[in-house]
Amino acid sequence: MDTVMDAAENLRCLLISVQGGQAILPNSVIVEVLPFATPLKIESAPHWVVGAMLWRNLTTPLISLGRLIFRVSAESDLNSRIIIVNTLSADARLPHFGILGTSAPRPINLQRDELKLNPNVEDADLKLPGILSWARYQEQPVIVPDLEAIEAVLQPLVRRA
Repeated sequence: MDTVMDAAENLRCLLISVQGGQAILPNSVIVEVLPFATPLKIESAPHWVVGAMLWRNLTTPLISLGRLIFRVSAESDLNSRIIIVNTLSADARLPHFGILGTSAPRPINLQRDELKLNPNVEDADLKLPGILSWARYQEQPVIVPDLEAIEAVLQPLVRRA
């Protein structure tokens, strides 16, 4: 089967524009969309961790998928958004993290046959950390982020903070 989804006929998702491309995530992991605010620096963090912010009285890391996956510098402007997502682990110190978006995410009702694996991806890109899958939605390339891999890098950073 060449579709990424194989369990449900449709899934409510958000299409998130990030520097260098687009990501797609199910609504069930999205907590809130916030206007951009300058984050605090996190010492010894990977280049794709933009910083951290205090959200709901917790230190919440902010990441750039543009830096991690598309290898572009993270720039923010008045249209930038922070998409707060639930983590998949049970670590109480990291219940959420933020993803830097270039604009407000677009809600979509994703039909099963609309998301296809992207056959035009270089072999080296298939193994990039932070990517669960390269896909195509409405003939446009999108990524499905690997939230577990991202969390694994963020957990030690939050423990130090």
